[in-house]
Amino acid sequence: MRRWEALLPDFERLGVRMLAISPDSAAEAAAMKRKSGLSMPLLSDESLAVTDRYGLRHEKAFTPNKGFVRPLAIPTTILIDEAFTVRWIDQADDYRVRSDAPRVLEAVAAAFGAPPDAN
Repeated sequence: MRRWEALLPDFERLGVRMLAISPDSAAEAAAMKRKSGLSMPLLSDESLAVTDRYGLRHEKAFTPNKGFVRPLAIPTTILIDEAFTVRWIDQADDYRVRSDAPRVLEAVAAAFGAPPDAN
């Protein structure tokens, strides 16, 4: 998440708003956000409703949570335009792997064009 946070100004220059989604409770997500110093919004998806809406539940990956196991989301980066059209998607096969922020920044520029002041 720190890599994403470091590139947040670059994404914002391209008009991209970032949102992180966590399978943790709202309280756990808020504590993690405070501890890591994240400034981007963090959505708690404890019930995996958003995860399921995008078909991102990782059925084979489970993580212990206070003695219980729970399903995880497949780590995914989705670029959605203002009309809510998916313009680009990056999804890892391994739930421990996350998208590379600089590569996503390149995909944003390719999908949406360079910012007006970049020319």
